Amino acid sequence: MNKFFVALGFAVSLTACGQADKENAARLQQEVSKLQGEISTLRAELEAERNGPDRLLARAKNEVSQPALDSAKQTLTDLIARYPESQQALSAKSVLSDVNTKIKAAEKAKQLEAARAAEEQKQVITRLDANLRKNTDEIEGVTWISHKSEPVLDNYMSLYFGTKDGSASQYPLRMKFNYYADSWLFVKSVTIKADDQVFNLGNMDFERDNGAGSIWEWSDSRVKDMAMLNKIIAAKKVVIRYDGRQYYHDFVLPESQKNAMKEIVLAWQRYGGKA
Repeated sequence: MNKFFVALGFAVSLTACGQADKENAARLQQEVSKLQGEISTLRAELEAERNGPDRLLARAKNEVSQPALDSAKQTLTDLIARYPESQQALSAKSVLSDVNTKIKAAEKAKQLEAARAAEEQKQVITRLDANLRKNTDEIEGVTWISHKSEPVLDNYMSLYFGTKDGSASQYPLRMKFNYYADSWLFVKSVTIKADDQVFNLGNMDFERDNGAGSIWEWSDSRVKDMAMLNKIIAAKKVVIRYDGRQYYHDFVLPESQKNAMKEIVLAWQRYGGKA
């Protein structure tokens, strides 16, 4: 009998606890729902604060002054759509009209600049074509393109490239070095200083010939470092050193040779050459 009463008391206790848990859960749910409502209200207030008509109009005017006309146009359009009856919307319509006028003017200026750049590029191409020398190998079907200003008997660095069927896509840029003097140097390597940067090209194969009391030594190799070449072309001062068997010879690369190389690079790219 005692066991019965103990069990009965335990069951009543569990029932009471279960009921209390349900009441606590209900209260928690009410508090959560209340907090969610307050959060929604705060979010709405914050949205109104951030994107109210006064803020939107002030933001648009700031964007116009930057200028960020496309952003200003979007902000003004949003303001008018959200608050069509407000005083700020009336002001926004006036500002939007000015913004549209400025956008059209900017687009027109961009078109004029594009046309000017296209005409300038056309003139560059015309001038470039006039400066190119083309020699065609009838057997191989390759046309070799160099610059008309390339010296014959002088110290120089130059570029050239080949084309086939009007394309240079299969032909890399090539560079030539020429040493011209009245005594042999037996050039073995070339070092180039472009402004403050030094490039050592390492050992190179130079061929040699002579005539009428003068000698010339030259090399012909593929351009392997376009970054180096671009640095040389853009440098204010370029010094080229021919390192010989016993001695060396320095010469300053003339501006005319740098300009010629720049035009050959442009021509190579125009013919489809790729680094």
